Amino acid sequence: MDIISIIGFIVALSAIYFGAPDIRHDLAVYLDSDSFIFVFFGSIGSMIIASSKSELKHLGTLLSHTFRRKKTILPKKAVEIMVKLSKDSQQMSKQDLPNESKIYNNPFLNNGIAMIASGLDENFINTTLNNDLQESEKRHDILINKVRSLGAYATMFGMAGTVIGVIQVLRDVKDINNIISGLSLALLTTLYGLFLSSIFYLPLSKKLKNNSEKEVLTKLIIKEGILGIARKEIPVKINFYLKSFLDQHDKKNA
Repeated sequence: MDIISIIGFIVALSAIYFGAPDIRHDLAVYLDSDSFIFVFFGSIGSMIIASSKSELKHLGTLLSHTFRRKKTILPKKAVEIMVKLSKDSQQMSKQDLPNESKIYNNPFLNNGIAMIASGLDENFINTTLNNDLQESEKRHDILINKVRSLGAYATMFGMAGTVIGVIQVLRDVKDINNIISGLSLALLTTLYGLFLSSIFYLPLSKKLKNNSEKEVLTKLIIKEGILGIARKEIPVKINFYLKSFLDQHDKKNA
């Protein structure tokens, strides 16, 4: 998990811990395994019901890449790679280019270079890479919406716990233990639902969205670079064109 996410999570927890004095004095009051299980696994169960097997598999892969640092090609690096490959293409045969691209371990890049080496026409390469890019973006959007829906499910299960807790209280208003247990369920499930939604699920969906946009931009840069190589554009032209896709910060440091 990247350091920014860790810092954000610590800041959010600190805001709750120091902003609510009673939590510091008696944290145990706010800890209840039954309420947490009700909200957490209830929201997970609802998401599973709304998903297919393949979506769950892809979601697990996407989340693992988010929490476990994985070396990926960022847009700025993609520009450098494509400019280098364009220079290489002028100094060697097309059949030798795949050996140069394999070192970057990027299937999208390798696929595009392989099509150039095979002598396929520019329109076919463009269509094929566009299809790959659009399918990747569509798949990511579906999975990101799954995570975002977890925030809604957690909130709804928190409300459901509140209703169940109130029903439990009204069932026997003379039993003080029953009242305490019911109110605990009613209030803590709402708390856990809001906590999971606002501090975990929704921020995570935004993080995944940002990562997806970076990946799509990287693929777009690679695609345009590959088409430039296929057209035998000079490296300087490819360099200026691909840099136009970068934000101002990356342009200044490119």
